[in-house]
Amino acid sequence: MAKLLHLFMLTLMLYALQSTLATKFSSSSRSLSHEDECSMLFQFKKNIPINPDASFDLRAYPKTASWNLNESDCCLWDGVECIGKNSGHVIGLDLSSSFLSGPINSNNSLFSLIHLQTLKLSDNDFQLSQIPSGISRLLNLQTLNLSDSIFSGQVPNEISHLSRLISLDLTGNLLKLQSRIFRNLVQNTTYTLRELFLSGVNIDSEIPDILVNRTSSLLSLVMRDCNLTGEFPQGIFYLPMLQLLDLHGNHDLSGFLPKFHGKTQLKHLILSRTNFHGMIPFSIGNLIHLNELHLSGCNFSGTLPGSLRNLTQLTSLRLNDNRFWGRIPSLVGLSKLSSLILSSNEFDGRNLSDWIGKLPNLLYLDLRLNNLSCEIPASIGNQTQLKELYLNYNNMFGQIPSSLMNLTQLTDLILGFNKLMGRVPSLERLSNLKQLFLSFNNFDRWNVPDWIGKLNKLAYLHLDSVNLFGEIPSSIFNLTQVVELSLSSNQIEGSVPPFPSTMTKLTQIVLQENQLKGPIPRSLLNLQNLETILLNDNNINTTVEVDIFLGLKNLKVLEIGGNRMKLLVGKNQNSDKLPKFEFLGLENCSLKLFPHFLRFQDQLQDLYLNDNEIEGLIPEWMGNVSKETLQTLSLSKNSLRGFEKSWPVLPWVGLRLLDLSHNMLQGSIPVSSLTTMNYLVSNNKLSGKIPPSICDLQSLQLLDLSFNNISGSIPPCLEKLNNSLLVLNLRGNSLHGTIPDVFNNGSKLLMINLSENRLKGPLPQSLENCTSLQIIDFGNNCMEDTFPFWLGALSELQVLILRFNKFHGGLTFSSKTNSTFPKLRIIDLSFNSFCGDLPHQYFKKWSAMKETKPNSVYMQARVDIFGTMYFEPRNYSFSMILTNKGVKTEYEKILTIFKAVDLSSNKFHGKIPETIKILSRLQLLNLSNNELSGSIPSSIGNMTSLESLDLSGNKLSGNIPQEFLLLNFLAFLNVSSNKLTGPIPQGGQFNTFLNMSYMGNLALCGDPVSKNCGDPRTSKPPKVLPDKATGSDFPSGIDWSFILAGLGSGLLIGMFFGDHLTTCCYKWFIKCFRK
Repeated sequence: MAKLLHLFMLTLMLYALQSTLATKFSSSSRSLSHEDECSMLFQFKKNIPINPDASFDLRAYPKTASWNLNESDCCLWDGVECIGKNSGHVIGLDLSSSFLSGPINSNNSLFSLIHLQTLKLSDNDFQLSQIPSGISRLLNLQTLNLSDSIFSGQVPNEISHLSRLISLDLTGNLLKLQSRIFRNLVQNTTYTLRELFLSGVNIDSEIPDILVNRTSSLLSLVMRDCNLTGEFPQGIFYLPMLQLLDLHGNHDLSGFLPKFHGKTQLKHLILSRTNFHGMIPFSIGNLIHLNELHLSGCNFSGTLPGSLRNLTQLTSLRLNDNRFWGRIPSLVGLSKLSSLILSSNEFDGRNLSDWIGKLPNLLYLDLRLNNLSCEIPASIGNQTQLKELYLNYNNMFGQIPSSLMNLTQLTDLILGFNKLMGRVPSLERLSNLKQLFLSFNNFDRWNVPDWIGKLNKLAYLHLDSVNLFGEIPSSIFNLTQVVELSLSSNQIEGSVPPFPSTMTKLTQIVLQENQLKGPIPRSLLNLQNLETILLNDNNINTTVEVDIFLGLKNLKVLEIGGNRMKLLVGKNQNSDKLPKFEFLGLENCSLKLFPHFLRFQDQLQDLYLNDNEIEGLIPEWMGNVSKETLQTLSLSKNSLRGFEKSWPVLPWVGLRLLDLSHNMLQGSIPVSSLTTMNYLVSNNKLSGKIPPSICDLQSLQLLDLSFNNISGSIPPCLEKLNNSLLVLNLRGNSLHGTIPDVFNNGSKLLMINLSENRLKGPLPQSLENCTSLQIIDFGNNCMEDTFPFWLGALSELQVLILRFNKFHGGLTFSSKTNSTFPKLRIIDLSFNSFCGDLPHQYFKKWSAMKETKPNSVYMQARVDIFGTMYFEPRNYSFSMILTNKGVKTEYEKILTIFKAVDLSSNKFHGKIPETIKILSRLQLLNLSNNELSGSIPSSIGNMTSLESLDLSGNKLSGNIPQEFLLLNFLAFLNVSSNKLTGPIPQGGQFNTFLNMSYMGNLALCGDPVSKNCGDPRTSKPPKVLPDKATGSDFPSGIDWSFILAGLGSGLLIGMFFGDHLTTCCYKWFIKCFRK
């Protein structure tokens, strides 16, 4: 009983104390008179300076500047709202965009205005100060807007005490919001909060489920770029009052669209750049109030539901950058739609004409980067309000419809990178055009038309690779608003046009890859806004003074290489007036020295001085040229001997490409910066060992040290480059020892060429980890091993060259493994000691040698060789040596349709198997200098793509099959030194073969050998059966010239150097190949 009484008295005392404090606080609050509030406001003004740079809104002005305590009541001040007209409490303060600049703290007089219901301080500069905790005293606040006012730090927990908040906007600050405070804020404003704007606030957590259960009154939820994570609560989609949901830019926020019911009030659904996925449900059609649907840059997939046509209030539909596919459903009925963006998906164009032309208010249509593969619908001409049309990158074909001329409101017409053809219609009526992109189409041959000069609002004109010819008309000088003029990759002739001074807005002139001639007009100096000039690969074969370009102060990109010009470079340039180049291409400009003006360049990223006549040493001052910014340095194909200064590491710290190939460099291998991705020093006179520091180039993609005098062994530390290296070319050096067994899982290697060295030992078994390998060339070494059948598991391997080594044993085939060489097209095992039967089981498995590929391209590695900033990366072409048509031939490029088998100069015996015919698309077959016997299979006559067949130096008997007359592309035949008998087939390609093709077969008769056949009847060719694949895989014309050039050069090399090489290399040959 005593304890209960004691507890009762304690409770009574606490209640009395609470009442006293409340009364005192209330009394204090009531004591703040209207005059006091005005004083507090004036005090606030004095504490916060005004800075015209503190606000960005064009309507901004200093509201507090007019506040004067002595001249008027504060209720009349700018931005101040009171209860009643005069003398009431201050309940509203709107100082947004008022040039306020300075920190604000908790003691600020502003927080004494306890009757405030609205506080707006957006678009000011509070200089990274924190949101003051004193804001918790404004318990009557209903609207708080602190957006874009440069607050920083943690959002204070005190903000969650504002339980009457209806609208909170913290957008665009450098704030962090802890999940605990976020949860408290939502919980304490359960029944009041209607608008929550937190864009740019770093929340870095999941969205609390309490948002679903406690915010039934929420109208707007905007949380753009908040680093939200986890799964989005589905229940938020069902909030009964929600009209605006914007989660743009939360890349780690995942979720999917639920089944929508008909009661939702959503007007704006924006989920762009999130990780939402799945399909758009058919129930999307229930969102009948929707104005905006933005789902771009997510992971949505599947087809679009036809119910989209139910969204009749829709004004903006953005579904770009997803994985949607199939036809675009009819959008007829979306009469309010003004913006439609469906780019970067996989839509086809089967029913475009069903709805294009029936959207009366459409202003912006973007369907680029799909696979429409259709004609441009003529109905496009009905979209007469259209301002911007993007259909580029779509494989569209047919002609540009004439109805396009109805779109007189167009400002942007982008049709590039398609397969459009036919005549380009006049676009003269499209007088509002600012951007015209027709590049990379297949139009009929046409002149640059005069009507282009009438589009006097054009700012961007791109007509690259559209089959233009003739001269550039003077009418183009009427384009006084043009900023970019690009007419590259055409057949434009005449002189470089004398651009008039009226075209002062020009920043880019792109005329590369045409047939323009010199001179280059000095009128270019009138265009002082020029930033880019590309005139490379024309026929400008005149003398050009570099001062024409150096007088353009804003010039950043200059490419004039690939002409036959002689560039005159003086030494009298004023360094203060020179342009600051970022890209400079002066290749093939007859330069004999490094240009003097380079001394003053400190912003270069890409420098090309290759294919010139520069001799001697690279000067020391070059080490200071853009040493912080240079990424690409190409000095190949000059006569450079080395560096004037010996740097332990080359001074350009950010170098990505270094190309010093085809010079006369001597000494050790120069060490490049750690950023280097592509390193080419081939065809020099470098010596010494490969420095271990080269293994520290962790981003290295291409390493080409071929054709030098490098000795020593291959460093095992190359293992460090497994995750980056694509091409390893050490061909033509004096490397010895074994190949390190350091190729790990995850290797990206595409090509390895270690040929023409002194390497020995077996092949490293770890090569089987290089699952991307396309070409292996270990030819001309002293390696000793059995056939590496395990390489057959490399599913991408196309070329295998092991010629001139000491490999031995049979070509074993294991049926228990997947070692079938599925893509092998070229195999050269010549000059080894392989024995046993020919590999008839492999012949059955080499499927790539019987396939027909319609397109001919070169084998290449896609590495960034030719710059990074202004040009697309080009490719590093693979090369090899093969004996073709009896001549050792260097293939500087390898066609993907070329197929060859060379098993010559081994110890194979037995018959040539009938399964050889399976390799039906071979162009080269060399089985010479073995111990093969039996007859020649007549089925070889079905290998109708054969161009070179060498069976010489065996023990073959019987007749030359008459079926060989079917080999219509056979350019070389050698069956000499066998035991063949009977008549030589007559007619067809056999009429082109000389006596040497048959020497050593004493029983052969008929032309061209001297022995006549006993049967006077002429051999009749067999009946040619129809075969869809009897043609050669080589394209006509262009590749024959390449092959014949190879044959000619190989023959000359053999004639002039064969004897010399045999004599010089005799000891080496005996050492590698002695029994």
